[in-house]
Amino acid sequence: MYKVVIADDEVLIRMYIREILENNGFEVVGEAEDGLDAITVCKQKHPDFVIMDVNMPVMTGLEAARVIHEDKLAGFVMILTAYRDKEIADQAVDMDAMGYIVKPVDEDTLMPAVKIALNNYRQWEEMKREFSRTREALDDRKYLDRAKGMIMDQRQMSEQDAYAYLRHLSMDKGISMTELAKMLLKAYEK
Repeated sequence: MYKVVIADDEVLIRMYIREILENNGFEVVGEAEDGLDAITVCKQKHPDFVIMDVNMPVMTGLEAARVIHEDKLAGFVMILTAYRDKEIADQAVDMDAMGYIVKPVDEDTLMPAVKIALNNYRQWEEMKREFSRTREALDDRKYLDRAKGMIMDQRQMSEQDAYAYLRHLSMDKGISMTELAKMLLKAYEK
């Protein structure tokens, strides 16, 4: 069940959105009537996402959304606004909002927007994980290649023999080849 925070200065809109979300299996873990409260609620509840009105007192929804996004207080933010305004939409894009909903909101507009945002967020998170794994594998490969080159120079070995040497040593010592490569590089590089 996804946890949601709703931020809107109009209590009736919050109540209506809450009802729609809860009727569709979402858990509303908090509500806020201004941007500052939205940040506070997100710090306490760590929701999966926030539905955030743009025009609220104390701090605007866009300002609060930026803080929530930068501080990773929620998975993502969806912007809710009464205006079809290119500037607001551009600002929402700049702060990586996953959705843009124009009032008046009803179940037929809210739920498809939420489902699309959730799907896009899952895909985005998977791409970030894949990128991180790829970067880590490349970094590991760089360490291994440098250590292999060092072994080739020091022991006058072929590339294949240096690799076999590192593999044998890592198995013998019970550590990964990457960790071994890092240790050797620290110990022998000047």
